[in-house]
Amino acid sequence: MARQNARKNRIDAKLKMTRGDVTKLPLKPAQRFEYDLICANLISNLLIAEKRRIVNRLKQGGTLVLAGILAVEFGEVQGAFEKLGLKLTAKRVENEWCSGAFCFA
Repeated sequence: MARQNARKNRIDAKLKMTRGDVTKLPLKPAQRFEYDLICANLISNLLIAEKRRIVNRLKQGGTLVLAGILAVEFGEVQGAFEKLGLKLTAKRVENEWCSGAFCFA
């Protein structure tokens, strides 16, 4: 669906989309991979466990969007990412689900 949206908005040539298992990534990338935008739609315990693998790939000035989080668990996820130097810039709650956008403080 993300690729379809990118094509529809005529920005697909500007994007590099990847999909993979975050638990299989090295803690720090062998090369300096820095992404302007990272979207992670994962359950809260996986986000917290793999936070360093995720944040180590975010470019300074980039945005990390976390989604798929139960609203009652969002505070714990937010705290875990703030301990790594990120700051919540936007939050959305829909029914029992929550998402948030973070950037480096």
